Amino acid sequence: MRTIGENSVQFDGLYNFRDIGGFKTNEGRVMKKGILFRSDELSKLSQNDMEVFNQLKIKIICDLRTEQEQKSKPSKLKSGQGIQVVNISIQDRSQEFTHFEFFKFLVSKSNSINFEHLMKDMYHSMAFINNSKINEIITLFSFQNNLPALIHCTGGKDRTGFISAIIQLLVGVPYNTVMEEYLFSNDLIEPKMKKVEKMIKWMSLFQLSSERVKPILEVRREYLDDVYNEIIMQYGDIETYLCKACKIQQKSLIDFKNLLLE
Repeated sequence: MRTIGENSVQFDGLYNFRDIGGFKTNEGRVMKKGILFRSDELSKLSQNDMEVFNQLKIKIICDLRTEQEQKSKPSKLKSGQGIQVVNISIQDRSQEFTHFEFFKFLVSKSNSINFEHLMKDMYHSMAFINNSKINEIITLFSFQNNLPALIHCTGGKDRTGFISAIIQLLVGVPYNTVMEEYLFSNDLIEPKMKKVEKMIKWMSLFQLSSERVKPILEVRREYLDDVYNEIIMQYGDIETYLCKACKIQQKSLIDFKNLLLE
């Protein structure tokens, strides 16, 4: 078993990579390590990083980024040589802008935009509008020959964090553990986000303060709490949510859990 923050895999060009397994479940079983990984985007991988990926024997890379993000920062890992890259884009409005469009948006809206509301709306959209995408991801991972697999987006904190949390909850990892693991992204992304903060402040012509920008540069307990509580209120548990809201076949969920648990 592992503890929050434990990560035996180190990369030169990634700052938010980790195994999502290794945790004990409510039933006393363990979510397997070495089966599912999560990460930020893969455009800055070194040659050493490529060799580490070979050692992990990853078969599927699930890229959650939008088309604009994929063009802006092309992944160093392409389909071929035993790896298949699958693009299952989950919309993130903040990532859809070009730099010039983002500049215009920040300057024109800097006094009215509420970044915390923007993030909460994004999480609600992930949980209740992107259901077909969640179906695609979990159905894909329910086949043994598609594992080990990697899930990633741009920063590896929100879209990747939400999907990882849903998978961990499905197999029975306690919610408090899932939350701690989700929040651990803040420790890993802090140096990168300080640079992003400076860029956003500059692009807003310094109309935005650090405090105003902060909600989009970190993960927060309430982001996950809000959608989790709404899922439980509507469906009772994660498995029912995945079956009814995301329309995932029961057999796929059973197969997936069997692959992930030891």
